[in-house]
Amino acid sequence: MAVQGEPVVVTTIGEAMVVLYPESQRPLAEAQTFGSDVGGAEFNVASSLARMGVPTAWISRLGDDGFGDRIRHIAAETGIDTSAVETDDERPTGIYVKETVTAAHGPGTRMHYYRRESAASAISPALFAAEPAAAALTASRIVHTSGITAALSTSAADAVGDLRSTVGENTVVSVDLNYRELLWRGRSTDALDALVGQADILFAGLDEVQTHFGHADAERLFAAHPRLGQLVLKDDVRRASVVHRDGSTTRVPCLTVEVVEPVGAGDAFAAGFLAGLAESRDEAACLRLGHAVAALALISVGDRPVTVPDAADRDRIASAPADEWAGWRVHPGDIPWRTG
Repeated sequence: MAVQGEPVVVTTIGEAMVVLYPESQRPLAEAQTFGSDVGGAEFNVASSLARMGVPTAWISRLGDDGFGDRIRHIAAETGIDTSAVETDDERPTGIYVKETVTAAHGPGTRMHYYRRESAASAISPALFAAEPAAAALTASRIVHTSGITAALSTSAADAVGDLRSTVGENTVVSVDLNYRELLWRGRSTDALDALVGQADILFAGLDEVQTHFGHADAERLFAAHPRLGQLVLKDDVRRASVVHRDGSTTRVPCLTVEVVEPVGAGDAFAAGFLAGLAESRDEAACLRLGHAVAALALISVGDRPVTVPDAADRDRIASAPADEWAGWRVHPGDIPWRTG
């Protein structure tokens, strides 16, 4: 776990919400009791990084309410630096509800968001200019956010749209595309494109790349984004790849996982990859760590993994022979790389 007071290595920017889910997986119309947890893309990334010992700050806004208090408490438990999280006494903390539904391929999850006019939707350039957010942004080696933050509001889009001038040229800007069609319905995606244009690293699933850009041609993506250095492409349950501007590519196959719930796996992947980057590991190791932390999210009921790999686990994940990696099966009763 990250130790408060250490120099920040990674700063994430974005919302956190309280999630509610019907007990016994009942339909919302029939539910009488609910469990709760905390989620949100950049919060999920920050919490996994901090739990892996990477000094991590999180920049956001929370309502002056019990839900905001709950989020702050969990952030403190995981070791996230929340000194740049503002409290809004007018706007509430956002919430969302997860509902288990039956689909053709089996049980699925339907998400219901209640985030309009939330405290996080008021993220703005003024937040970035104020201390201690400005200090965290300028001190961090890596700053991570996603397309969801750009979609929250005009002010949030303005804030991340000028992120590069805030963090400087030497900071690695990491962006998860996180293209959510409903968030952009009836709106221009110029703000998302402006954010992607500042990225040194872009995380994206092949399906969302195709949906947003209209193609999945890496050469065209690099040509359209002169700043971009690494394109991290996730090909569903098959593999993930790091593609470079010169066409060189590193590929690592996914692990075999007994999936409990898929929500949060993409955030966990980004956290694992960025942890490897923070530890100066090679690209293959970063991809392996991404897969491993994603697998831990997939076997967890909540949006964040119940456990994360410690330093010894991360070394084993990075150094395992290819045939051993290929043979690992991850399920709630067996985490194959665990050293302790």
